[in-house]
Amino acid sequence: MIPKIIHYCWFGGNPLPENVKKNIETWKLFNPEYEIKEWNESNCDLTVNAFVREAYTNKKWAFVSDYIRVQKVYEYGGFYLDTDMEVTSSFDDLLIYDCVCGFEMLNKPFSAFFGARSKHVFVEDMLNYYERQTEFKQLSNTSIFSKLLVEKYGANPLRDKFQLLQNNTALFPSSAFSLDIPKNYVIHHFEGSWIETEQSFFKRYVNMYGVLHQLISAEKSKESIKHLIYHNKVFTSEQILDQIPLKLIVEYVFNQLKNKILGKK
Repeated sequence: MIPKIIHYCWFGGNPLPENVKKNIETWKLFNPEYEIKEWNESNCDLTVNAFVREAYTNKKWAFVSDYIRVQKVYEYGGFYLDTDMEVTSSFDDLLIYDCVCGFEMLNKPFSAFFGARSKHVFVEDMLNYYERQTEFKQLSNTSIFSKLLVEKYGANPLRDKFQLLQNNTALFPSSAFSLDIPKNYVIHHFEGSWIETEQSFFKRYVNMYGVLHQLISAEKSKESIKHLIYHNKVFTSEQILDQIPLKLIVEYVFNQLKNKILGKK
């Protein structure tokens, strides 16, 4: 069982910005019985291995966090959250699993939010990866996390749905821990102080994936779109079609006409 602890990392010595404080307040609001632990320079050994030592020396705070998050969840158990994550539900119904993680989007399990009981084998595997490193390499924690889930634990990266993997490891869809949509646990805002500027594009990319995923999988979405255009007049058909490359529209119309002519549905 996962203990009621929430971990986060804050390196670099700067005060917490207001948006981070607001996010942490949501953690407390929905999980009032959980202990919240901040990990920083004052309570972490930053000479523990070559990876952490070099990352800290080079002021690569996100990479320092990549190791520390794994180390502390392995040691204490609990949930790790990036500071740019807003909580929207209690984590209590996740406690039945031995390890919890989720997709950021299709083909991308991610490590901005994960939880485990202490000494869980998946977290140990992550920890061992860093212990084997003899130098600092700028390979994101999420890349390592995803590779391990797929290659060792049997996750299907092309199936953005709940998957129960080995060792009672639960892999949740992107709707649970990343996207800004109803009925989830956390929203990943991608706005931490360590985020590089090009990742603002990635934030839009991930959220657009969520929007399109909902559109495609929602019941009667075509009917709803018609209502928004013709009855509610919220959008015009041109506004919607302008978002789709013209080449794809032409190909789609051509294929639809061809199928009708050939008598296909």
